[in-house]
Amino acid sequence: MFDLSNIYFISNSHQRYENGKPVRGLQVGCKRAIKIENNISGGEGYTVTILNLDGNHPMWGNNVQMSQKPMRVIQQTTDKIVLRGFGYDKRALAMGAGEDALFVHYGLSIYLRYGKINKITLHMYDRNVDIDFF
Repeated sequence: MFDLSNIYFISNSHQRYENGKPVRGLQVGCKRAIKIENNISGGEGYTVTILNLDGNHPMWGNNVQMSQKPMRVIQQTTDKIVLRGFGYDKRALAMGAGEDALFVHYGLSIYLRYGKINKITLHMYDRNVDIDFF
């Protein structure tokens, strides 16, 4: 069983897919980190965050590319682990975000080769968008 409790996967390139088709070409030299840790709220599953290692965002002043999402394992084999978001963002829901506040719209596939992470794919199910991080 692969341990997901403290993952910090650094990616130097990524490819975005919309409706299953690649868009914008391979983005080389874009440094991102996918952080997976035990659920920071103390509950079940994990907390997933994506960071922009190229610098801070000019509007919100930090390097968070995707804010913290609680996820749990829904499938696991020797070469792939699939996580799916659960719950919702209470603050966003209170501000009228509606469906956008649901974490179930997010997922992560972790691809393993020889017991090490080879690639991670972020799934944004509500937008039919996938991003492969290499």
